[in-house]
Amino acid sequence: MSLKPPLYKEILVGLFVGGLFGPVIGWFIGTFATFFAVTAIDSDNVRTMRTSGFIGGLIGIPLGFVTGLISGLPLRLLSSRVLTLLRNPWLAAGVGMLIGWSFAFFILLRWYPTVGSLIYVVIVCMVVGGITGGVAVIAKPRWL
Repeated sequence: MSLKPPLYKEILVGLFVGGLFGPVIGWFIGTFATFFAVTAIDSDNVRTMRTSGFIGGLIGIPLGFVTGLISGLPLRLLSSRVLTLLRNPWLAAGVGMLIGWSFAFFILLRWYPTVGSLIYVVIVCMVVGGITGGVAVIAKPRWL
């Protein structure tokens, strides 16, 4: 009898981590990434920071959801079935950040961004990809 959990449980763990943690992390990081982007592009207009942070957090929710699914599920499957080296959460977080950066690059290729949106999208996608990648690797299928 194999010690590995069934494949459907591994897929569910990857989907749960990416689909649940991704939007929460995207909302939180999206708020602060917006503050950083607004400060980087317009240091004179600080009055709109609250509205910008609120909108940035809302935009970070779907961006975090998609990035979380794109990074969490493959890393979970790769770490449990193919590459046992990826069971290290720090290494998986680094790979998740690369996946997040690639997703941000794909978004920005199809869109003509300003400097602020470039900063925002790259920060949110990389942080969400890194955190969901690290958490997806250490999550236990017994939780299901």
